[in-house]
Amino acid sequence: MTSSARLTPTELALWHQFKLVGEKVNAAVERDILAASELTGAEFGVLTRLVDLGDGALRQGELATSMRWNKSRLSHQITRMEKRGLVTRAAEDSSVVTVRITDAGERALRPARPAHAESIRANLTEKLTEGQRSALASAFAVLLED
Repeated sequence: MTSSARLTPTELALWHQFKLVGEKVNAAVERDILAASELTGAEFGVLTRLVDLGDGALRQGELATSMRWNKSRLSHQITRMEKRGLVTRAAEDSSVVTVRITDAGERALRPARPAHAESIRANLTEKLTEGQRSALASAFAVLLED
């Protein structure tokens, strides 16, 4: 690794492109989910994890870990979602809180899932050739290695 204090123009341009692409695609996907279901991106993330990872319910700590959020951020999000009737939260004992999707949450999620898939295709995967998708997936795998 180079120890220069400043990024080269090429490195800086790559960094900015990386950030902008992520922000652009995420904003488009979140906008499309909201239009289809009135769920925010964060709400969609919580609800899909409850369904996909926990068959409708997860311990709050597991949910926070799966979202890569700290406990405080998740707690505030769950409070907002409880007010909207999307989830419930119940203490199983003094140290375990379980978050559960409600019927209203399941109803809201139904139109959100296809909107999510369609938006990812329209804003990311279909804009790239198969070779570009493969190269990008390989590059991301390297970047995600520890």
